[in-house]
Amino acid sequence: MAAANLSFIFHLPSSFPRLCGHPRVAPFPYSLFPLCSREELKEQLDALQCHFTWKMGIQVYNPQHLLQKLEIEINHTAHQNQVALLGLQAHLYQLNNQSAEALRSLRAAEEHNEQQEEAAATAGSVIIYGNYAWVHYLQGSYQEARSYLQRAQQLCPHPWDMRLIPHIQAQKGWSLLVIRAQNGDRARECFDLALMLEPDNRSFHTGLAMALYSSWKFSWQPDAASEATIHLERVVREQPNNYRAKIYLAQLLEHVAKERSIGLVEECAEESSDPEVLKLSIMFWIPRSTDRAVEIARRALEDDPGYHLLYQALAKSYKQQWLQANEEDKDEILDVAINHLQQIVQGHPDLDITIVKLQLAELIGERDPAREEEIYMELQEQSDTLSLRCRQGLLINWGKFLLYRRGSQDRAKAKFMEAYSIPMQTFQRRDCGRRLRRMAETYRRNGDAETADGIYRFLQEADRHLPGQNVPLGLEDGDQPPPAE
Repeated sequence: MAAANLSFIFHLPSSFPRLCGHPRVAPFPYSLFPLCSREELKEQLDALQCHFTWKMGIQVYNPQHLLQKLEIEINHTAHQNQVALLGLQAHLYQLNNQSAEALRSLRAAEEHNEQQEEAAATAGSVIIYGNYAWVHYLQGSYQEARSYLQRAQQLCPHPWDMRLIPHIQAQKGWSLLVIRAQNGDRARECFDLALMLEPDNRSFHTGLAMALYSSWKFSWQPDAASEATIHLERVVREQPNNYRAKIYLAQLLEHVAKERSIGLVEECAEESSDPEVLKLSIMFWIPRSTDRAVEIARRALEDDPGYHLLYQALAKSYKQQWLQANEEDKDEILDVAINHLQQIVQGHPDLDITIVKLQLAELIGERDPAREEEIYMELQEQSDTLSLRCRQGLLINWGKFLLYRRGSQDRAKAKFMEAYSIPMQTFQRRDCGRRLRRMAETYRRNGDAETADGIYRFLQEADRHLPGQNVPLGLEDGDQPPPAE
């Protein structure tokens, strides 16, 4: 295929590097690359294929959350994606102004890259060198940035090398999948493209299955579920120890093959050491058996006490266990839940566990409403460091507190409206919208049509400011299906 057509067919920019060569070739002498101005250097860096140019939709309100999640991905996923994940880790460290850690991640990526086949290793080096160049550029080390830019350019001085395109696209696809659920469609495009050029590559098929699952978690469309199921069945058949694929398949089969779904979840809970798989197992069991959910959560935290999303799952388990308990058991369960969650909050100040704090506040409020509101006010003072999702959670919890514990509909409305104004469509925001519409009808029934109309005008105006698609999800919003309208 002619090089001129590639950028059109594969949706690649015209400045995409022309690739060939081998990562262990020595760099060209500086004299072959005339020194460019800082502006020209930035322009050339923008043309590289690496994590700093892929526009993955990373929110930088709390990069520590993503770094903790990514650490689990690096340690526990069994796919050929370590170079991609370590490059992403370097990108996140640099966003967090941790340049030394970013460089350390890139050195680890180089070590992993040496173990790959030639085409994959060359593609990996293009991305690694691009990431190095960006880290040094952002540090102000322009000579180092030029050096790594030249190494990337050395690997691609000739027309297109078709062997490298699928591996670069696959690395981009793996990276997109870690960031957000709504990146599933973009990741799917990457793996579809990779498979066009290497249709028998098992790793690319695994990536496509994961991307299809992510797309389903974003859209909840039946057609997406069917396609993801077909591809995940293939992965599970070919890779019996791929517990990520098994827990994803279990979620897809939950309402169409209940017994098999439960069997897959139990196998994952007993055989997997991946805390993300265990977290999803906990979420599966919460509506079915809170005792089983708490059991898995406690065991998982003994093995991996640094994974903040396990604490969120445990907090949800405790609340559901308390709600479902018999009246004679409620006080004891509440005591255990509050005491354990307080220990978690006090013992892990370094973890992003805002959701756990919100759950703890709600449980404490059953006995001490004043202390519940104090926790909300304390979190409000830290709101600049909270992710958009956590800000929404805080405001919605606070609004429910004001409505149900303080009986102040006007103050609750103000909190719900503030939460709904945050331009990120999550299940929490949808719930907030339903609450505001119900409040509008209450105002109308009470003869206050002006306030009711004001709420509806506010909702329409806030929706106009939502970016992108209509239902983008947060990092953990895929834990459960969207609530019924």
